[in-house]
Amino acid sequence: MMVVYPQGLNNSWNVGVFWDNNISDDVGFIRVMIDQIAEDFNIDLGRIYACGMSNGGYMAYRLACDLADKIAAFGSITGNFFVYGEGDDCLDQGREVPIIHVHGTEDSIVNYYPPSFDGSLTVEESMIFWLEFNDLTSLFQTSIGEYTDIFTYYKPYSNTQFVHYRVNGGGHEWFSEEWGFHSSEVLVDVF
Repeated sequence: MMVVYPQGLNNSWNVGVFWDNNISDDVGFIRVMIDQIAEDFNIDLGRIYACGMSNGGYMAYRLACDLADKIAAFGSITGNFFVYGEGDDCLDQGREVPIIHVHGTEDSIVNYYPPSFDGSLTVEESMIFWLEFNDLTSLFQTSIGEYTDIFTYYKPYSNTQFVHYRVNGGGHEWFSEEWGFHSSEVLVDVF
């Protein structure tokens, strides 16, 4: 396994929100980065994943729209999904897009509940977008620990899922065992 930690310019990824400190083509940067890593190392191009927290979570969603041809699945931790216009900017790359979204209900930086402070889709609106995009029609609900509810949206005869971990009372953080998380439990659901 290889892990890569790219950084956006000015500690920001350009995802289209007003608070970006960056006007770079970050999607293009990630595309070139993947190509360069594949040229330099023997990697499985079918098993590339993108995950980020906060602005990085917004970026993971942006990549889900623009680089699903290069990245297998996407994870957003405390980041929402910003759509330009009516969602027509999200490219149909000929496949379903698996996503995991982890978010605390008391996040004071990136709202869980409407309205969002920056015009991005809230968690529920993001779910609706991706459920329609992937034509996911079924729901399995469970929980881990006393704080975290898990909503797994799927459809028969497909491995694609949208998995949402709602951390009741959780804030703007990378969630740990305190909230009932064990890394192997979370990532295996989608990836």
